[in-house]
Amino acid sequence: MSIRSERDIQQELAERGFCQLHASELHFDDKLHEAWLSLTIDYADLPPDKHLPGGGHYRFRRYGRYRYEPHSDRLTRLPHVDYFQSKNINALTGGMVRRFAQLLDSSFANPFLQALIRFDFRQFPLQHAPAIAAWEVQVHLIRIVAESGKQGLPTPEGIHRDGAAFVTVHLAELVNARGGQVKLYDDARQPLAQFQLQQLLDSYYINDAILWHEALPISPQDPAQRAIRSILTFDFHPISQATAARGQSL
Repeated sequence: MSIRSERDIQQELAERGFCQLHASELHFDDKLHEAWLSLTIDYADLPPDKHLPGGGHYRFRRYGRYRYEPHSDRLTRLPHVDYFQSKNINALTGGMVRRFAQLLDSSFANPFLQALIRFDFRQFPLQHAPAIAAWEVQVHLIRIVAESGKQGLPTPEGIHRDGAAFVTVHLAELVNARGGQVKLYDDARQPLAQFQLQQLLDSYYINDAILWHEALPISPQDPAQRAIRSILTFDFHPISQATAARGQSL
C-alpha cells in the first residue's frame, strides 16, 4: 500500500524551498483511506499540552519517533524521549525540556501514517546530497481548540523553525474555524507565501533549514460553538547509524 501524486513536489522544494499540496492531489486506495479515518479518531482524545504560555488550555498533542532507513525503506519505532528546541529557532518555548504524551501503539502501527512518512520522504530533493543512512522522523498529532470569544494559538506561536532538515504538515481536522493561515518566510524572515489549509489532507512541505514558518491563530466562525484545527506533522532529521537508538522494527 502506498500514496502517490502526479505533482512534482520534489522539484518545487528544490526550486522554492516549499510546496503547497491540495488534498485532491494525494491518491491512495480504500485500505489506506480506512487507516487514515482510524488515525483521525485519535485526535478526539489527545492529552493537553502542559507547556503553554500563561497556563493556556487550547492545545492538545501526542508525539513519537521513528528511525527511517531509505535504502531498505524500513521504519523502526524509537524509544520515547522528551522534546527540546533551542531558543534561536523557537523564541517562545525553546530552551526548555517539554514532556509530551507518547503516540498510541495503534498510531505507531497505523498503515496510513507509515505510508505517509515514506511518501513524504520521497519528495525531498536529495539526489545530489551525500547519502544519509538513517533519519529520525518526529511525529506530532496536534489539536488546537478555540472557545467562544477566545483564540486558539498554533504551535509554536510566531515565526519559527522546527530545527529539522525538512518539515511536512497535513491537515487532519477543521471544524468551525476561521484563521489558521500559514505564512512562509525566507532566511531573512521576509514573506514568501501565505495560504490556508482548508480540506482534510491539504498539506505543505518546507525545507526547514532555509525557511521560517508560522500559522495564525484560529477563532470560531459560529461563536456558539468551539473551533478546532488539527494537524499531523513530521520533522525529518538526518542521523548516523552509530548514534541512532534501536527500537522495534515495524
